[in-house]
Amino acid sequence: MSQDNPKSYIPGQGKVNLPIVGGLILFSVILGTTHLGFIPVPTAAKHATTMHLPTIVASLLEGWPIGMIVGAVFGITSMYMSGSPMIQDPLVALVPRMLVGLTPFLVYMWLYDRNEYVRLGLAAVAGTLTNTFLVLGIAVFRGHMELDKALNVALIHGLPEVMVAVVIVIPAVFFLRRLRVVIDKIGR
Repeated sequence: MSQDNPKSYIPGQGKVNLPIVGGLILFSVILGTTHLGFIPVPTAAKHATTMHLPTIVASLLEGWPIGMIVGAVFGITSMYMSGSPMIQDPLVALVPRMLVGLTPFLVYMWLYDRNEYVRLGLAAVAGTLTNTFLVLGIAVFRGHMELDKALNVALIHGLPEVMVAVVIVIPAVFFLRRLRVVIDKIGR
């Protein structure tokens, strides 16, 4: 596996880089506790989110198990900081956020023969849509939201959140891959 050849890069192969994992977990906590990760909007959801981004990045750098751990932190932080009964429901807040740590990894690996930018971009889209559709879908199923409101929120939030994810995740992953190499050299 070479850090210089993205086609040979497999997230989660080799040692877990604890400084990067710790940084992504800390970033998730900061985004959640300061509400910087929850952007107020005048819709039924009440907030758009950027909190899923560290989870997607963790999945693409360190593999799906670490992505799911960071996703659990995202979900727990959401539950703790939210005043909404919908988001305080663990099935709505925790399960989808953990799966945000799995789906980008699966999409990235599935597209192994594609351009690295396409792989990362589509993985970011998959993670974002996992968050949007599973949170809203489970909320509807559990009776926290009506279907028409959920579809409205998905349309209004989905596209901007996908665009933000692609714009942020691709350079973040490339930057953190380089940082990982530096950290590994310092640790030797």
